[in-house]
Amino acid sequence: MEILEVLPNQVKEVIEEAVRVLNNGGLIVYPTETCYGLGVDATNDQAVDKLWNFKGERGDKPVLIAVSSVKMAEENAEINYLANKITQKYWPGPVSIVALSKNKVSKKVQGGKETVGLRMPNQPLVLSMIKKLDKPITSTSANISGGSNPYSLEQFLASTPVERVALVDLFIDGGVIPERFPSTLVDTTGKEVAVLRQGEIEVTI
Repeated sequence: MEILEVLPNQVKEVIEEAVRVLNNGGLIVYPTETCYGLGVDATNDQAVDKLWNFKGERGDKPVLIAVSSVKMAEENAEINYLANKITQKYWPGPVSIVALSKNKVSKKVQGGKETVGLRMPNQPLVLSMIKKLDKPITSTSANISGGSNPYSLEQFLASTPVERVALVDLFIDGGVIPERFPSTLVDTTGKEVAVLRQGEIEVTI
């Protein structure tokens, strides 16, 4: 596992290496505003398989994708009136939406459903990385399914079996992340917003 520390004079190099790894079907661990996340190219079935090999048994549970802009969200999902109101008010930030998919990402990301979950992390380095990749990446906590969320490299290494750590191609070390609730997840496919998971932010439109 390659480890790159995010230093002020090395941000460009970190982004370039992350994009290289993602384009090659690799698995990265990256900092978000809530915890460290696992990222692969969300359009690459083989890369998503590698993510599942790390996470372990999830059944048909879908995984969120991270986008760099509302425009990228619109390219991958039907952003209706409700979704647009939420993205304009809460993005970037710890609010995720469920919308009808345009089926451009792996079906394995969608868990076999016709919808996809999207978020736009409030993390400038990650947004720049996704923008340069020009494709969404997965956004799920960097733990084995059911495990605790990691908030630092040390915590990740201490809580992850060696054989799973070996699956990670790149760890982007952004230091210790303050512990926060996961993103609030809302379904925007109906006539009204439905909260599927309540996080730190209470969504109102």
